[in-house]
Amino acid sequence: MMSGPGSDQPATIGSTQQTLTNEVISRVRHLDNLPQNVVTGAQHCILDTLGVAIAGVHEPVTTHVRADVLAEGGNSHASLWGTGEQVSRPQAALVNGTAAHAIDFDDVVSWMDGHPSAPLLPALMAATEGTAITGKHFIAAFVAGFETEALIGRLMKPSHYARGFHATATVGTFGAAAAVAHMLRLDEAQWSHAFGIAGSRAAGLKSMFGTMTKPLQVGAAAENGLRAATLAARGVTAHTDVLGTPQGFRDTQSDADGTSKVWTWTELSITEVLFKYHAACYLTHSAIEGALSLRESGVEPELIESVNVLVPAGHLQVCNIAEPSTPLEGKFSLRFTTAMAFATGDLSERAFSRASLMDPQVVALRNRVQVDARTDSDSRSSIVRVILTDGSEHVAEVDVNRPTPTSHLARRWDTLVTKFHSLVDPVMGMDAADRIVREVAGLSSAESLESLFSALSVPALDHHQNPVV
Repeated sequence: MMSGPGSDQPATIGSTQQTLTNEVISRVRHLDNLPQNVVTGAQHCILDTLGVAIAGVHEPVTTHVRADVLAEGGNSHASLWGTGEQVSRPQAALVNGTAAHAIDFDDVVSWMDGHPSAPLLPALMAATEGTAITGKHFIAAFVAGFETEALIGRLMKPSHYARGFHATATVGTFGAAAAVAHMLRLDEAQWSHAFGIAGSRAAGLKSMFGTMTKPLQVGAAAENGLRAATLAARGVTAHTDVLGTPQGFRDTQSDADGTSKVWTWTELSITEVLFKYHAACYLTHSAIEGALSLRESGVEPELIESVNVLVPAGHLQVCNIAEPSTPLEGKFSLRFTTAMAFATGDLSERAFSRASLMDPQVVALRNRVQVDARTDSDSRSSIVRVILTDGSEHVAEVDVNRPTPTSHLARRWDTLVTKFHSLVDPVMGMDAADRIVREVAGLSSAESLESLFSALSVPALDHHQNPVV
């Protein structure tokens, strides 16, 4: 049983041994009475995801997908955030899901090896708009989707991601399906069919990192997860053990039998969610923080002779683009982000531009950065070692993978509100941003989400401060 609202007891997930798929479902289907720290964590994820999605409204990939959807047409049931436009529910999930990952600034959970909220929230909101769901029910559905992603992600680790699958898109499809299934109150059999449909549609490749298709894969995960749940609700059937059956999702896309790891895990993963405060791949963040700490300690960029960055070996397959040619590639370049940290200390969304890619000081520093894998395979931290022109050595080691203690959640909310305004104010204006913050802050006691949807429907501003129509 889950702890009640406001309880100081840790949240746990009960289980009964069934098929592997039903085992996962039984752990998330009845997540309703949540402790306050879990509710708070969900609100943090929701605010952060809305912020990065609204900031992604004008990204090229979002505008292309949005144009395609509008040209296609459809019944107007759900909002495209920050545009004032209405499209069909699956179309809204696709566009908003793409936008939520377009600037690669969304939340992270290690058990999933990915970004849980970007595929999940757009699907859930598309399914919810126009219904009478309460804020409490909405948050519970969000947490159910989040925990589904963490459970299945843990089940698939580490070979799924190592093989080259984009877990945010693949595992995220299940999270989106679970959130909508919880919101629709599907029965256990319908949940199983929804997971089967989701597993058959889940796709995403790491080879797409640094391209527009990376966020498009996440938008597709939101759309596919939403459709999986709604089709199951209408009676579409699938194999009911897509996770455990031979030639199912785990069998075809993972090498490891992670069952024991999943069933001995009792904590809710949303308490371990991590947020980005630099607009780049999360695996660059430890190195960025190391470089920033050295910069703050007095290391001057013009005196740097060489930089050696030591990272966990897996980072080299994700964010090691040596000479990025686009701002998007720059977000997946340890050399570039480390150089930016030393040169300017600014790794905000606006800092990733063609001008910064070609800046002579940044390019010169980037060319002095060497990235290597750590030999101690168990370490999660990154080491930044700098040699200055006078021969002196300066070293920083940073691990950004530690979750926020419950006692610091209020401080984290304030930090996320600041991040939200930095992303949303330029797009929708400060007043519209303030309104969204208030709606999310009061979500747990809201009788409906109508006011939140209304706040999200304010059209974005163009560069001349006129609404986009």
